[in-house]
Amino acid sequence: MKFIIILSLLLTIFAGTCISGASARATLTHFGPEFGPANSEVLQVWFDAAPQLTTLYPEAYLFNVAAKTAPGLTITSLFWNFGDGSTLSVPFSGQSQVSDIRAHQYAGQGNYCVTVTAYDSAGNTATVSTSLKPNYDFTLNASPATQNVTQGGAASYSVVVGSSPASCGVPVHVNLVVSTAPPQGTTWSLNPSSGNTSFTSTLQVQTAVSTPQGTYAINVAGTSANVTHSVTVSLVITAPYFTISVAPNSLFVPTQTTGDRTNSTTVTIQSFNGFSNPVTLSVNGEPSGMTASFSNPNPGPPPNGMVTSILTIITPCSLTPGSYALIVEGVSGNLVSQGTLNITVSSCSPVTLNFFSSTIFWLILFGGIIGLLILIPLLFLLFRRQNAAVVPVSPPVVDVAAVPLVMPPPPPPPLTIPFPRVAYCETCGTALVLVEPYRRYCQNCQKYV
Repeated sequence: MKFIIILSLLLTIFAGTCISGASARATLTHFGPEFGPANSEVLQVWFDAAPQLTTLYPEAYLFNVAAKTAPGLTITSLFWNFGDGSTLSVPFSGQSQVSDIRAHQYAGQGNYCVTVTAYDSAGNTATVSTSLKPNYDFTLNASPATQNVTQGGAASYSVVVGSSPASCGVPVHVNLVVSTAPPQGTTWSLNPSSGNTSFTSTLQVQTAVSTPQGTYAINVAGTSANVTHSVTVSLVITAPYFTISVAPNSLFVPTQTTGDRTNSTTVTIQSFNGFSNPVTLSVNGEPSGMTASFSNPNPGPPPNGMVTSILTIITPCSLTPGSYALIVEGVSGNLVSQGTLNITVSSCSPVTLNFFSSTIFWLILFGGIIGLLILIPLLFLLFRRQNAAVVPVSPPVVDVAAVPLVMPPPPPPPLTIPFPRVAYCETCGTALVLVEPYRRYCQNCQKYV
């Protein structure tokens, strides 16, 4: 009777072992054991049952593994790695299918990963792993950590679900959800929202124009059978806007005698966050009489770019001298941006003539030089004409009848001249000309003396 009872128990244990082994084989085959470079259809290895705890402390477990290869090939060995640093190589010979049961005692508490690698005569390898206790751990990461979007824009994040070393390579099914509520007008989704480790899901975020500006935390939670992990990313929502700058931002209106004075500067509009709407420009704070105008009063910058407009300031002489602060303003919808322009105005003054620096001085100078160049030759010619050489006048020839004149012989010349060599006419005072030794002739009176 005892024999029958013992035999029944053994049959029951064997049947349970076979059933659990068949279940474990199906489960491991579904998850796909990790094979080496060999063809998985040629060599396979699997655990026939889950590890069985035989001793509570120190913990000891019983493992049952099986392997098979293609007909004509044989299993050469099984290599055990018990996860605590202990290894064991079990040789086989002439069998295409083997089953090996091993017991192992661990020195410390822990959920170790047990790995078995099978080798066959053709050099094929196959590996299977399991943990001492069921483990459904996984890793969860998301990138980028922060995304900046403008109102109405979209952003996306990558959520990576990885395999944890504690799961011993056994795939773990993980469900993903966004556990935080979206801000006004914003929607988000995960695609895919679940899967077996390892996989990547995309978190897609779509904002609305009405979504308030600010920084929002998005929490993504992943859950397996009994493990939950979460990761948080940031969403920064900004609004499109623009800024105004004036360069140069200081102008000087110089002194002038009369009329209007003109100055100009450049107004630059810089776009941010995709702003591209037209901007209406204006100037506020200008004093009475001063006028301001823009070359382009309604410029529209390109997205994240800039556009310029020339601001022209006209200042009349009637404006009171002093310093003035003008506000250059740009308006686009409900967006307003301003820049400051400082203008220093000097007074207008009457004409003060500096003779040596005036045009009249230089006209007189050059006119005098040209006049001298013309006058000097004329004076020279005139002087030469007035001072021409005087031709001496010969005494008139008087026709006298030919009368024989008997002249006495001239007396011998005196030893000295009885009168001065130079004599003057008593009538007119002109110097007399000596025509004979004792006769002189006055050319002015035309007579002999």
